[in-house]
Amino acid sequence: MKPNELDALIEDCLEGRLSEADAARLSAALQESPEARTRYWESASIHGLLEQTMQQASLRVITGQASPRPTRWFQWRPLAAAAALVLLAGLAVWFVVHPAERAVAVEILASDGASRFVAGQKVKLRSLMLESGSVRFRLNSGVVCDAAGPAEIELINAMRLRLVAGRLSADVGERGKGFTVITDAGEVVDLGTRFGVEAERGGESRVAVFSGKVKVRAGAAQEGHPFTTLSEGEAVRFTKRDGMRRWPQVALAAEAAGLASQPKDGVLSDVRDNLGYDGLRPYYGVVAGGMGPGAIAFTDKPNSRWAPLPGDTLPDGLAGADLIRMYVNFRHKMSYELTLTLREAVTVFVLIDARQTPPDWLVERFTKMPPRVRVGPGTPRTKDEDGVEIGPDGRPYRWFDVWSAEAGAGEFKLGPARTVRGTTAPLMYGVAVKPRVTR
Repeated sequence: MKPNELDALIEDCLEGRLSEADAARLSAALQESPEARTRYWESASIHGLLEQTMQQASLRVITGQASPRPTRWFQWRPLAAAAALVLLAGLAVWFVVHPAERAVAVEILASDGASRFVAGQKVKLRSLMLESGSVRFRLNSGVVCDAAGPAEIELINAMRLRLVAGRLSADVGERGKGFTVITDAGEVVDLGTRFGVEAERGGESRVAVFSGKVKVRAGAAQEGHPFTTLSEGEAVRFTKRDGMRRWPQVALAAEAAGLASQPKDGVLSDVRDNLGYDGLRPYYGVVAGGMGPGAIAFTDKPNSRWAPLPGDTLPDGLAGADLIRMYVNFRHKMSYELTLTLREAVTVFVLIDARQTPPDWLVERFTKMPPRVRVGPGTPRTKDEDGVEIGPDGRPYRWFDVWSAEAGAGEFKLGPARTVRGTTAPLMYGVAVKPRVTR
């Protein structure tokens, strides 16, 4: 291994942002090379001395008292290096695999109702307890996490944490591939994505993929359970004993990235279909008050948005409705049925591709209202489709008609995207609900 590669691995280890793959590389290098062990020990000693000096300096500023004179590195370096040759041969793996004994560096990006934290604050934490409120923080791996109280999180290193209980979403970026969230029910390993996790202490956990992919395993690694890969728009709930099953409704925070157990002020108490749970992983993303220009339209097409371009508008009454992100591939299922359980009287909005023949149930129970809503952008291969418009950004967009119907509290059912065989449904329809205005 080249010296610069070794130094980079050592630095990542000391800063707590070492991935499992890199931990294995560093462990092998330390076991094979006396020079690598010496280099590691010297770096670790300097790193520890610097941390001690900084802590003493901080204490001096706070108390106004002089701190003890720090030990000079050159006075004990020969002894430390000699000891390292003996000790590290047996302890190298422990140092690499268990950096959790150190606090983990965290940068607070935002705080809402969590008075302990302030945006811009840089701290080192072993655990994060939130009774209420929320906090957004970034780890040294570049991973950005949003935690919502009540929550308990143990920080192992910059690539690994344990969600004991509560809700957490993560945006890992390029540097954070392999980021792992452990729960009492199993573990979630990122493959380059945005995802959300809910965990119950000693019980069930749930994960939803907002973009990219993750690997999920029910139970501990030593139990030998295989990983299951989830893609964007998919979600599962899992326990150690019962394995995985579909999680059909995922309630999302209004900014479209976070995860919450229920919409705080939403009118929807449940969203379910008639497709069952076995072998299916798609979910419905429920965003309380989430309908507006630029809102993500579907769980499995994160680039498609309602009214995405500057100047785009929505019909009167639609903005601010509770949005249900549908799953595009359900457009093919002729027997499909969606049941909304409503807490109060609402207006139900259905947005459907203007190019297709409206299904019978829509025409019979809903009223078409102006204006149409632009949706997109689509993929480059859709540029040549009939009825597709090329926007000022050179990308393809579709137009959707908006239909509305009044519904009372209780269950309200919607049907398939198409009811006539031989017709097409280019995209799944969209759904939003809003409390009915009474006069």
